Amino acid sequence: MKPILIFLASAVIAAPALAQTSTFTIGPRYSNYDTDVDLGIVGVDTGRQSAFGLTGDYRSGAVVFDFMFDHDPENGISIIDILPLDVATYERDRGEMMVGYAALPSLDLTLGARFDTATFGTGTFDIGDLFSGADFDHQAIALGVNLHSPSRRPIGVYAQLRGYIGSGKIEESGVRLSSDTTGFRVEGGVLIPIGESSWSVAPAVEWETLEADDLGLKLNTNRLIVAFVYRSRP
Repeated sequence: MKPILIFLASAVIAAPALAQTSTFTIGPRYSNYDTDVDLGIVGVDTGRQSAFGLTGDYRSGAVVFDFMFDHDPENGISIIDILPLDVATYERDRGEMMVGYAALPSLDLTLGARFDTATFGTGTFDIGDLFSGADFDHQAIALGVNLHSPSRRPIGVYAQLRGYIGSGKIEESGVRLSSDTTGFRVEGGVLIPIGESSWSVAPAVEWETLEADDLGLKLNTNRLIVAFVYRSRP
């Protein structure tokens, strides 16, 4: 809840700038990801899987809003180095809402909120209590730096670096444990205009790490992303 309140307060402070000339982008994105879930005693890996999401931003003068959401549908996961079988399930939603300031035409400094919800469940086998079905909930304050080309013609490029400080909880069989969390995400890609239209295709790559030390939980994810982005004209 606290990160959400920070985001809303920042948005209210930034509201007077919204009277200026503004533009927005929005579009769906597909990602092919692999998540390694380190549980201390045992690790699991999703293998290459598909996810779907939405991305966009809003710019008015020096004020920037942006958001991202991904849904990783339920998939089988395998126990690393023990069984080459899909013995459990993995499902995850994650999202970010950011507000920031364009310090330079190619540089944005941002602050906002990050959330994750994930489920780890059991398939054919029962590997410890955690795999009988556990839910992981995570919220964090996000700090970010966005680098991007001023224009996307003839081609645009961008890079994002975001760090997270928050808290996470795991609940399994009615027992809830909590931990402080840290993490970071790096994403970079290119924006390729589709003819003279307002649409662009944006292939990108991403690496992300989230850690909850008191829970013995670490999630490492890499993604290959393709987004289709519409940009309004000023």
